[in-house]
Amino acid sequence: ERSAAAAAGAGTPGAGLGGSGATVPKNLLGSDAGNRVRELTRGIDLLQGAPPRGDQRGGRRMVAGGAERDVPLRMYVESFRQKVERNGGLGFTSQDGDRIRIDPLVSVALRSDGSVEDVTIVRSSGNADTDNAVRRIIRLNARYSAFPPNIADRYDVIEVRRIWSFAETLKLLEELR
Repeated sequence: ERSAAAAAGAGTPGAGLGGSGATVPKNLLGSDAGNRVRELTRGIDLLQGAPPRGDQRGGRRMVAGGAERDVPLRMYVESFRQKVERNGGLGFTSQDGDRIRIDPLVSVALRSDGSVEDVTIVRSSGNADTDNAVRRIIRLNARYSAFPPNIADRYDVIEVRRIWSFAETLKLLEELR
């Protein structure tokens, strides 16, 4: 009876191992966890690495680190930098300036309509108040300009990655890699 069931289900997942007639215990792959793992890994090449995050599937993203040769993209990133530097110093008090250990490295993801998708502190300043000030400056200046048509045709999201230097004034510096 067992070999007949294995032969009948040899082509179905979980019913046999490679058609060899051996069966997998029902409680191993028949459990809720086993079914969930099967659903999650269906269609994914497990040897290739982690699947893309949900926000990266089919999206057109660009990480602007400073070495881009695309002039319209550089101009857009430059306008973002100027706005943050011009208005950012107003929301930051330098009383905590002596407690900043290192300049934070920040990635700001901007959508094509100019809204902020995400603010990521890639490298912390070592001071929670400074890191929160970075987020507050981005939020207070929010609603950046929409992408120009020639950029919006190519990208849905641009990540601007810069080092934030809080000296006498706020400066956004290109990261050297």
